[in-house]
Amino acid sequence: MPTRAAVLAVLLFSAAAPAHAQSAPPRAQVMILGTHHMDNPGLDYANPAVDDVLAPHRQAEIAAVAQALAEFRPTRIAIEVPPSRDSAVNAQYRAYRAGSYTLRRNEIDQLGYRLAGMLGHERVYPVDYRMDMDVGGVMQFAAQNGQGEMAQRMGATVQRVIAEMNARMATTPMGGILAEANGARADSMHGWYMVMATVGRDTAYKGAEEVANWYARNLYIFANIARVAQPGERVLVIMGSGHGPLLREFVDDSPDLDLVLAEPYLARFVTPAASR
Repeated sequence: MPTRAAVLAVLLFSAAAPAHAQSAPPRAQVMILGTHHMDNPGLDYANPAVDDVLAPHRQAEIAAVAQALAEFRPTRIAIEVPPSRDSAVNAQYRAYRAGSYTLRRNEIDQLGYRLAGMLGHERVYPVDYRMDMDVGGVMQFAAQNGQGEMAQRMGATVQRVIAEMNARMATTPMGGILAEANGARADSMHGWYMVMATVGRDTAYKGAEEVANWYARNLYIFANIARVAQPGERVLVIMGSGHGPLLREFVDDSPDLDLVLAEPYLARFVTPAASR
């Protein structure tokens, strides 16, 4: 027979557990949507060729993508802009909602502003953190320090992937392009950062230093996302697809956030008749 003290302890624990569970706020849900840079600014080490997203068939496709993503019911939309530009981008967004700003050829406007406007959001949330990477310098160091074969292998892989992307993007509807950008094959390219990390010799860690900068940048971005993702919010983050693997990992590891994959929503994309 349990002692009086044991029974009391069980009762106290049973009474406290529901109260604790009920007081816990709902965790924010975060979706990381990776995308190519629709205006092709040429800022990445490798840049695929993109056609004109303002062409009528692409505009119809982007509208269909936005409709599919709207089913996530995001309450906040985060974009690849540093928080220091919050006032400027939200002035643009307000002008767009007022009908005095025309969406430009970039994913911030075409997906971020468009979807936020569809959903009646009062503002968008900049979450980027800029930190340059010298990938070319890593390749040059490798070539000059006995790792030329590695540099050639990395360069050949990048060129092959870009050529494949160019071929697919020329014939694939926007929903399919974004589905590929958020799929396992695209995420597997993150493994090349681990190859890059081995570039160096003796006490020189040229590759590891650059990869550390990449991780640091994405950690800063994650911190900005976590600040936006208050309890109960449903946050859609629109970022360059290269950020996807790390940001999804960080969100998934966080005890305060729930990761929502973009793929099931992108699968709801219906190709407009004009693009068939």
